[in-house]
This record gives sequence, structure tokens and C-alpha cells, in this order.
Amino acid sequence: MKSILISLLSGWLAFASLQVYSQEIDGKTLAEIKKDDLEKLKTVRNSMAFSLQYGHFELFPFAKTNGNSNNTIKIEDYHKLFNLLGEYYPYEHIAAQLSVGLMVIPIEKKIDGISSGLNGIQVNGSGKGGVILPVTLGVKRTFLDGLARPYVSVLSGFSFIKLGSGTGSGSINGIEKNINYQSEFKFCWQLGSGIQYRMGKVVRLDVGLNFYGTPDFSSSIGCISSYSGWCLWGGLNFILNPIK
Repeated sequence: MKSILISLLSGWLAFASLQVYSQEIDGKTLAEIKKDDLEKLKTVRNSMAFSLQYGHFELFPFAKTNGNSNNTIKIEDYHKLFNLLGEYYPYEHIAAQLSVGLMVIPIEKKIDGISSGLNGIQVNGSGKGGVILPVTLGVKRTFLDGLARPYVSVLSGFSFIKLGSGTGSGSINGIEKNINYQSEFKFCWQLGSGIQYRMGKVVRLDVGLNFYGTPDFSSSIGCISSYSGWCLWGGLNFILNPIK
């Protein structure tokens, strides 16, 4: 009987020791897993990503000219700039970038006057609208190895600007329109600086400041002589193929 008790006690001690050892191994494994997950979050090499950005745009003073009509579009009055950015990281701290910006000048229509005569009621009106599309391609250089990474970028491409303004009058005899379209297609450069913070496996917070510039236009368009200014923006960056 005594030998049986000793055997049972020895077996229980061996089992308890095995459980303690197993827990220690599991604890180390969990720590290693967490460490590996953190390292994966810090790694972006061979990743593809895209950003949705929204910012406030301001022209540089030297890019502005004077308007000469109440119906003239003044680009300096519009500040909302949307941007879609694609990225590919062939190296950990180097990314190729494609940036497509969009500034919409909403269509505005207004009635300037109403008169009556032999042909009935005559209505005079005016309107304006337009779009600005900067498209650039370049590289980004990031710094540091943590979840937060400051960066600088250099891009070049083109800016396309198309504006329309005009007047119209109408009566029972028909409508007469006088619409003037202006467009400009120019080389464009873009310099950027910002910081990205990785909030999870896929999403990074992205904030920055971009500078835009073009050569002078052949003639003023939208009361500017060039599309040159700065944009303070924020957005979200989405990694399409995170490390699993």
C-alpha cells in the first residue's frame, strides 16, 4: 500500500512539473508571437497601398492675378482639394507613388436681371464652374523603423485646368448663350512631407503638407498665372497586402 501511495505521489509531482513547464513554454511562445506581430506591423517592404486624402489648399501670392468681371472664376476662392495616392514599396524605406488630385469648382448659376417688352419676359443669367486635376508620379523616402514614420516625397507630372463661364438670356422666342471655356495643360511638380502612423494591420493614419508648382501660363486663367501653392491635408492609408 505504501509503495502504491509513493508511486501515485511521484506520478502527480511529475504531472505537475510537466504542466508548469508547459505553461512556461506557452508564455514564451505568446511573447514571441506578440513580438513577431509587432515586427510585421513595422514591415512594409513589397507592400502596395493607397491613400484617401482631403486638405485645405492655398495659392502662393505671386501666383494670383486680378479679375476684371463679376463672372470671372477666381481659383483663390476655392480651397478643397481631394487626393488619391497609390504606393508600392520595393524597399522598406522607399516607395514609388502615383498621385491624382481633384479640385472641383462647383457650377454656379444665377439670374442677373428680369425685364419685359414686346417679346414678353426676358431673363438674363450667368454661370461658371470648372475642375483642376494635378497628376504626378515620383518617390517617397521614409525614416525610422517604428509604427510612426516621417517621410519626404518628390513627384512631377502635369496639371490640367478647365474653367467655363458665360451668360445667357431667354424669352418665349428662345435662349441665347455666350459661354467661354478656358483650359491649361502644364508640367507640374509636387514636394511633400508628412508622417504616417500604423494603427493596425491594414490602416495607417497619414498627415502632411504638400507644395505644388507649375511654370507660368501663357495667359491668366481663373485669375492665376500659375498653379502654385500649398496644401495641408490628412487622410487614411490602406495596405492592400499586409504580411500575414
